[in-house]
Amino acid sequence: MKVVEETRTRLQLKHRPLRYWFIGWCIFTVCLSFLIYCLFFESASVKITCDRLSSSQINCELKRFTLLGSMEKMKIFDPQEAYILTKTHSKGGKTYQVLILTPFGDFPLLSHVSYQENQKITFKINNFINSGQTSLLVQQNQRDYLFFLILFVLIMMAISAFFATSPVTTCIFYKSIDKVFIERKSFRVNEVIEYPLENILRFDIQEKQFKYSKLYRAVIVLKFFKEIPINPQYTDERSVRYAVSRIHSFLRC
Repeated sequence: MKVVEETRTRLQLKHRPLRYWFIGWCIFTVCLSFLIYCLFFESASVKITCDRLSSSQINCELKRFTLLGSMEKMKIFDPQEAYILTKTHSKGGKTYQVLILTPFGDFPLLSHVSYQENQKITFKINNFINSGQTSLLVQQNQRDYLFFLILFVLIMMAISAFFATSPVTTCIFYKSIDKVFIERKSFRVNEVIEYPLENILRFDIQEKQFKYSKLYRAVIVLKFFKEIPINPQYTDERSVRYAVSRIHSFLRC
């Protein structure tokens, strides 16, 4: 919060919530990038078709489909075995993924399917490889997982957009008309509130403990103890205390 103008009869302060803008737009950009990845690049389902050309030769085709319907084809030659890869995450959670082993490398299937579903797919593939079946068709689907993930991302985007569009606050004290005006303006907010200076009881500085530090905001306390924050968003202590001291000096003169 800064003092942008001071005369004998007028004091103007302005607060730009730079911290909220920066954090909001950073989170929004990350979420938007992740949303694009989920829609255009993450596999929502896979389909494997295999044909036994001879007793020792099997050819397969792996198709990957995104939520928007685009498809990627991969040829799998001479599959040897299917197995389940278990991944343990830092918080103790586990995910399971079927991998098809070939002489040319491993081919992964979907990464967010239940262990029971992966067991069924693994059994079908291994049974085909070790039996005399002539063809195989198996499918996997993680659309529900992606839908819930996208819903979460959209909620995060809405929250981050709310922070990214936090209003600029302009507070003006007029001695000539004995009033204070507080204007909050942004894409989503446009309001002006006013009170007579005689209704002001005092000015408080409120603090709030965040993860690694304390932040502050200035509050006008009116009669009947109604509180009007000059800067709704908490900011650094030095600028808030300086602004309050300038207000006190201006009103005493």
